[in-house]
Amino acid sequence: MIKYLFKYLLIVLLAVGFTACSEDEGAQILGGLYEKVDITPEPGMNLVGRVTDGKNPIEGVVVSDGFTVTATDAQGVYQMRVKKSTPFVFVSVPADCEIPLKDGFPAIYKKISLGDRDVVQRSFTLERTGKKERFTLLALADVQIGRDDEVVMLEKEVLPLLVPYVQQELDKPVYGISLGDLVWDNMPFHSVYKEQIRKIGVPVFQVIGNHDHDKAIGVDTEADHSFRSAFGPTYYSYNIGDCHFVVLDDVLYTGSSNYTAEITEAQMAWLEQDLKYVPKDKLIILGVHIATSRRNRPTSHVANYRELYELLDGYNVRILSGHSHNNYTTTISETIEENTLGAVMGAYWNGEELCNDGSPRGYAVYEIEGNRIKNWYYKGTAYPEEYQMYLYGPGQAVSEKYRDGLIFNIFNWHSTWTVEVKEDDAAWTTLPSGSNLKYEMDRRAYDFMFGETVPEHRPTAEPESNCDHMFYYKPSSAAWNEVTVKASDPYGNVYTERIRNTAGQ
Repeated sequence: MIKYLFKYLLIVLLAVGFTACSEDEGAQILGGLYEKVDITPEPGMNLVGRVTDGKNPIEGVVVSDGFTVTATDAQGVYQMRVKKSTPFVFVSVPADCEIPLKDGFPAIYKKISLGDRDVVQRSFTLERTGKKERFTLLALADVQIGRDDEVVMLEKEVLPLLVPYVQQELDKPVYGISLGDLVWDNMPFHSVYKEQIRKIGVPVFQVIGNHDHDKAIGVDTEADHSFRSAFGPTYYSYNIGDCHFVVLDDVLYTGSSNYTAEITEAQMAWLEQDLKYVPKDKLIILGVHIATSRRNRPTSHVANYRELYELLDGYNVRILSGHSHNNYTTTISETIEENTLGAVMGAYWNGEELCNDGSPRGYAVYEIEGNRIKNWYYKGTAYPEEYQMYLYGPGQAVSEKYRDGLIFNIFNWHSTWTVEVKEDDAAWTTLPSGSNLKYEMDRRAYDFMFGETVPEHRPTAEPESNCDHMFYYKPSSAAWNEVTVKASDPYGNVYTERIRNTAGQ
């Protein structure tokens, strides 16, 4: 009888063992009575795995659970000690491998489910394709769908213009990154977002935004449950060519739409470890939702930005952010620049097709060669890439002191650009970046709220004081016929627009 009871108990334990083996591999349970793991764990290690190309091991692949960062050995094996609550393990895909996909989205992670005494194995198979010398990056910000009618606008107005441009006009290969606020507080819409964004036809990595948190939950690490269920970890890294991509969660959520802009200490510690595996000659592209910089606006930048910049010191870094629905660029140091992008949804899907700063709703395109950004531009979804400014005529400014002149809204302007003006047949004149008696660039966007004479082009939500790309110019002659504006960026692009004097016509 005892023999049969023991045999029955052993069968039950074996069945439990199989049940505990989540996903594709096994677990060691109950002190080793059953073990499906085929890698011998080192003392204290409870997560092991192997990275291969399907046949051969891949050495030196960086693997992390978001706390510990390690690399595979000559046999392609990694080992680490993880907490029971750790939800994911992810691989920082090396530069000579293709980004793995599942249902059209990057699949660089696997779920972990640990019991009290489990050893879990999670392995990855990567495709070796060789390091890419050049590629194109598509950067989206604030898609932010929250209602059915907004999904219709995304599906019928935006994607029919965006998808052909990406598929037919951009140099291949193309990879994407979406900079947070994928949805607008409507957690089930994460699956709707996925259905729409996969239509672009390129791998798109996701950043978590404040509106991607569950308003009903006041704990940051729990309020992100919907995002994690749809997309995996909220911070991670990967490599394409000579670029090392890092995605961070800089929204510290406290529930009911309340949050602060802050990168947790756990992420900072992880990033410090991650960068130890990244040579200094790599270009770092960092994706976040809320701008890390904009230090003149203390409530709109990351609180612990100094610690972040210290970790990034010594690298050439381009930070990509969204959140403000405005375009602006900040030079942080000689080696760190931040591009904050206008929104795919514009100023809140209001039908005006504009962002808060008067720039068209759209996205950014980066052309990358080796470890440098060869070119980049902001593209209005409904406009050609050459459309980079809008010129307002006399009387179209709300602020009375500017109604006697012209206003130039150069959507993607930065202090590294050159802006020149030509009045009729006169010589070109360069506008200064600051202010003087004749030419003035005011950094307060509300001074340039435009009247109802041009409602299709005025900013459609109250702008904040972070718009720095509007210029005031007063023609030298009241009898001017045509003013031409030429804006040149540091990448060799020259954009030109003209405005005619319609007074008296």
